Amino acid sequence: MKKYFLIFLLIFVVGIGAVVYRPYVPKVSVVMLTYKRGDIVSKAIESVLAQTYKDFEFIIINDGSLDNTDEVVKKYKRNDKRIRYYKNPKNMGIAYSRNRAFGLARAPYIMIMDDDDFSLNERMEKQVKFLDENPQIDVVVGQIKGFPRVPQNHNAIASFLIQHNVVGNANIMYRRDFAKNHKIFYDEELKISEDWDYWVRMLFSGAKFGAINDDVLEREPLSLKHHVKNFEEGNKVIRQKIGEYFMPRNWEEFYSADACKKVEIIAEKNLFSKDFSKHLVDANCK
Repeated sequence: MKKYFLIFLLIFVVGIGAVVYRPYVPKVSVVMLTYKRGDIVSKAIESVLAQTYKDFEFIIINDGSLDNTDEVVKKYKRNDKRIRYYKNPKNMGIAYSRNRAFGLARAPYIMIMDDDDFSLNERMEKQVKFLDENPQIDVVVGQIKGFPRVPQNHNAIASFLIQHNVVGNANIMYRRDFAKNHKIFYDEELKISEDWDYWVRMLFSGAKFGAINDDVLEREPLSLKHHVKNFEEGNKVIRQKIGEYFMPRNWEEFYSADACKKVEIIAEKNLFSKDFSKHLVDANCK
């Protein structure tokens, strides 16, 4: 009897311990990669730490910088335990670093931040509120100050997204579980346009997009883009992937089709609401 009592006691203690010591999970994981930006990354970090919404962790990936980035980030990390700082052993590129950050993220919502941008103070609060109040939406886009406005409904966003990257990247918050459950990661073979590819694959997997009409981000217009290569070359690869989604056997035929045929093919994929798809077909197939 004593033996069984001790076993029961052990199970009880372990169970209580699991409850008591369960690690805290924040509501938002802010993910930012940085590379050779020790001179300006402070502005991006401070804009995140100054958010009116406080329930977040801040994951910073240093993509192999040899400048003073370590010292700059660690200065903030000493005073704010929400910062989790990691460094790649060498420069691995944007896609690899974003995937690493995603793998480290714990929160249900992921907010993307770039190291040469500035998030406005209420950005996180507004995007969290939108996702909380719209459970049918998987990705919420915020406006970038001074840039063309992103439409606010899924149909319009999706129709633009299969043509070009209308949503951006660093102005987005999305549901971590959607990407995880559909096994969506950044394509590490892509050296550019990896963000457009990511959002297109989210769309093709059934993600619903929305946007708020408020500015959430400011760009730093003079920052040096260390990762930039030939955008047009990169975009061609994504357009081919899009074409293959609609016509796997001959993606070039999709782009050479007339407007009517093209929208009929697109409508078959159910990316839009039925009413919107009907409107597209009616407008292009008179």
